[in-house]
Amino acid sequence: MNYKKMIMLGVASALFAGQVVATPTDEEISQLGTTLTPMGAIKAGNADGSIPAWDGGLCTAPADYKPIMGAKGGSPYADPFSNEKPLFSITAANMAQYQDKLDEGTQELFKRYPESFRVDVYPTQRSACFPQWVYDNTISRVKNPRLVGDAPGLEGAHAQVPFPLPKSGYEVMWNANTKFELPYTEGTQAAYLIDSSGGVTLSSIQLIENRNYFWDNSLDKVPANQPYWALIATTTAPAASVGVKQMRFNFLETHQRDAMAWSYVPGQRRVRLAPEFKYDTVSTASGGILLFDEINGFDGKMDKFDFKLVGRKEMYVPYNTYKAWSADPKLANTPKHLNPDILRWELHRMWVVEATLKPGERHVQKVKRFLIDEDSWAILAYHSLDQAGKVHHLMYQLSVQQYEKPAYRNGHYVLYDMTKGVYGNGSLMAAPGMTGFYQVDPFPGNYFTSGSMAGSGIR
Repeated sequence: MNYKKMIMLGVASALFAGQVVATPTDEEISQLGTTLTPMGAIKAGNADGSIPAWDGGLCTAPADYKPIMGAKGGSPYADPFSNEKPLFSITAANMAQYQDKLDEGTQELFKRYPESFRVDVYPTQRSACFPQWVYDNTISRVKNPRLVGDAPGLEGAHAQVPFPLPKSGYEVMWNANTKFELPYTEGTQAAYLIDSSGGVTLSSIQLIENRNYFWDNSLDKVPANQPYWALIATTTAPAASVGVKQMRFNFLETHQRDAMAWSYVPGQRRVRLAPEFKYDTVSTASGGILLFDEINGFDGKMDKFDFKLVGRKEMYVPYNTYKAWSADPKLANTPKHLNPDILRWELHRMWVVEATLKPGERHVQKVKRFLIDEDSWAILAYHSLDQAGKVHHLMYQLSVQQYEKPAYRNGHYVLYDMTKGVYGNGSLMAAPGMTGFYQVDPFPGNYFTSGSMAGSGIR
């Protein structure tokens, strides 16, 4: 795709260099909640009506929502749009007609699998909805956040979208990295690897425990010297990996400190620091294709790449993917690519960010390109180019409106390794037998420590 020919919808392109002071003006702030949504999205629909105006989103659960965990929420999610039919389908035969709204990675799938890959486009539903206090905090605190240092780190932000009026790619990426989640959650998820011959292997089933101080609205800020986000992943299958654990910390002060990680293997009976769990190190829980800095679309420090804000553009992306979330893996994991019958696509406005490897830095990827939803700040699609300029990885972050929270959540990923000809269907939170992420009480203060990792991992 020729990104120079994009029609820009919103802010102009900006490249971060050193420390940027870009406090929004009063005139800009006045748009939040009026012509813009409180999250910073364009409230109006587009010119031809194919994107509707945002009307507040899907904020209440349908009557047939009956989660496994009851009042705590989680999966399975009832599909509020199950009666809708595709407006049209994009195939290899008519791809050229829609090429300007398809990212380069998706175009590559059409080229590789012209007989089977398909994009079914449904009516656009702007379902993203968040608690009112998220909107209130974002607007009232809009002048507080700032980027610091060369990584850069984030200061002055808490329980809000840091930059609803972004001026740089780094600001957009921080919005994505700190997208709204309930502060204390846990749940189960599965991951599968589909090889080039169509063979399916269970990579892992894990219990995930999350603590996100950034979104604890009872706090004034993330406690000193604490990560804003902490996770423990405990593997429960396959048998050879039962009891393996990983703990990971992400900090706001990325200009001063690195993310931290630990691992525990029952046979070794010790916890060790795992500083290699970052950048282009491969995650074994994914079956060996997902890089650590690709988790949730992007994870970690922004020090190896220059992140450029290209603009805001209408794109076809997977959206409201309730059917894919809840699909039986036997139905979903078809040869070559995910079963197109279960994947819903919609037209939405996406923030486009392009990250280019800095001179002198080493990484298996030379370029990363992200599509970030204007309504939720969730990364919904991403692809990378290798050192030869060819598509290396393509990821779709499948997403739904979790109406019981309420929050629009990505996380369930489909990752294509174009070099190996394999793909992963991972972080399946709503597949049969999985609980999804549900709300829990705050974890004990010493829970996310290396000393507690050798315990059961279950409270």
